[in-house]
Amino acid sequence: MIGAVLLLAASFVMLFATTPVAAQEPVAEVRTWSGQTLRLTHPSLEVFYTILVKPPDGQESSDTGQPAASGSTPLLFGSAKALAGAIDKKPEPLSGQRQASSVTLAKAGVETKIPLANLGTLVFVRAPVASTLPPYLAPTHFRYAATAVLTDGSRVEGDNVNLGTTVLRGTTPQGRVDIPWHEIEMLRLQW
Repeated sequence: MIGAVLLLAASFVMLFATTPVAAQEPVAEVRTWSGQTLRLTHPSLEVFYTILVKPPDGQESSDTGQPAASGSTPLLFGSAKALAGAIDKKPEPLSGQRQASSVTLAKAGVETKIPLANLGTLVFVRAPVASTLPPYLAPTHFRYAATAVLTDGSRVEGDNVNLGTTVLRGTTPQGRVDIPWHEIEMLRLQW
């Protein structure tokens, strides 16, 4: 009887010792260039993209860019040629998004891919660049550099960083937040 009780007690100890402990919820602390500080739960880096679809072979658009012939008969909503162009629609571009699992920093042509699970802090530095674009297209233009401090304490630097259409997405008590990467001055991840 004592042996059975000891065996039962040992099995409970083994059961509780092998039960996994709940993982800590990931958190991101963010400071933006405007000085706003946010604490996000469930952080993720989302990459948005667009794929232009080529029309099927042999199918060409009816819009040739030529002006309508002077003898064409105007219809209620335009000429027959203009209406044919509206009916012959081009394929719509496909948009999508994916979750990034890493960040790539380049310095002197050497790229280092850092998994997000290894990233502790990412600090951006920006310097204004003289833009040749008209002010209504790009009133400000910056060149970004970044320093990543990894969870093991090592550092990785990037001298020209562009994360494209990447957005940091997370949740605050007020709801979901999307922050474009170029608005982030500092990002600290806690896994």
